[in-house]
Amino acid sequence: MAAQEYQSSTRTVSSTLLRAYIFLGSGFIILMLFFYTNHMIDRLEKESEVLSQIFARFCAATIVPAAQGDAISGVFSDVIEQIPFPVIVTDQRGVAWTWHGIPDKLGGISVKIDEVSYQDFLVTDATEPPPGPMREVLKLAQKFDDMHPPIPFYDPASGQVFGHVHYGNSPIVDELRYLPLIQAIVLGIFVLLGYLGYRGIKEGEQRSIWLGMAKETAHQLGTPISSLMGWLHLLREKKDGTGSSTVDMGEIVVEMEEDVNRLNKIAYRFSNIGSLPALKMEEVNDVLSASLDYLRKRFDRVGRDITLIEDLQQVPPCNVNRELLEWVIENLFRNSIDALAEKGGTITVRTGLNSQGSVTIAFEDDGRGMSPSEQSRAFSPGFSTKRRGWGLGLALCKRIIEDYHGGKIAIERSQAGLGTLFVITLPA
Repeated sequence: MAAQEYQSSTRTVSSTLLRAYIFLGSGFIILMLFFYTNHMIDRLEKESEVLSQIFARFCAATIVPAAQGDAISGVFSDVIEQIPFPVIVTDQRGVAWTWHGIPDKLGGISVKIDEVSYQDFLVTDATEPPPGPMREVLKLAQKFDDMHPPIPFYDPASGQVFGHVHYGNSPIVDELRYLPLIQAIVLGIFVLLGYLGYRGIKEGEQRSIWLGMAKETAHQLGTPISSLMGWLHLLREKKDGTGSSTVDMGEIVVEMEEDVNRLNKIAYRFSNIGSLPALKMEEVNDVLSASLDYLRKRFDRVGRDITLIEDLQQVPPCNVNRELLEWVIENLFRNSIDALAEKGGTITVRTGLNSQGSVTIAFEDDGRGMSPSEQSRAFSPGFSTKRRGWGLGLALCKRIIEDYHGGKIAIERSQAGLGTLFVITLPA
């Protein structure tokens, strides 16, 4: 029982860890994108600062000697147009000489450089500029100073500060600041779509499981119920004295008792699927032999030439649930019979030990085999290669062996037209 509780807690922890890994992984990706984007923004801002410093030196070496405002604007025109971020150049008074890359209107006022006269530039007081374009430009220069310290440029002759270069962020930097948020939203959408898709797949599997379980229940109950109805019919005929059957009452009771026991076994199997079953030490060969004896009657009635080979080696006992292990054996045996089709063939059942000391049960047939695509989906609920298949038998086998017994079940080998080999591994 402790082993079962450990398996249950392990599955719960694994599921929790998977969700935690997905959440942490998504968070890590977002953080990495955020830091990378900020790194790129810092680089662009440093490049802007370097370019502004170069531009300030250009101002000092070229602009200052040109004493007239019109000359200043003419010399600046070619250089300033190439700067990829907004720039405002002020003189030693703090009045804007020229600018580039700012909106044509600020505060609803047109601030195009060719609309500000040289006379306005001369009479403007930077501390109290009159309403108009110059005031709006100087307000923007102050905003730039809040983002980046203004860069002074000096008179080459006297070394005195002759003005400042005020610069803002380039449009690319402003856009990049929103990139981490956009990336987080996009990643969140992908995670959400992945979760919804995963949930849809799980819900589809659940529907397949419930549908298959209902059909499997009907199939399991059908045989013993039909048999019981037949025996009841014989009993009525014997009671009325109208029957011609030579079967005596004692034999009928024995057969009916076997069918009732079969119904009890079916009920026990299904009741254990929804909860952890009790495990106890069992001789695997004994369980196999008992199951195969019952199954021989089944394939004797299918009208096919089927040979069953038992190669049961000496193996140690295993901690198993006998009823559920018999169910797995029946499902694999039925799967092999279906694979043999009408031509019949050979089914070989072997037991042994692998290199790790675990007990192995091998089911091999020489039937139709499976393609690689079919092998990859063989244990998925709802998948079947038969036209009327329910796709639940192998899925149940996987759940019983791996979830309840801590073992493994796998398709060791399969090839179209050459048969299939299933191998169950159980801890010894």
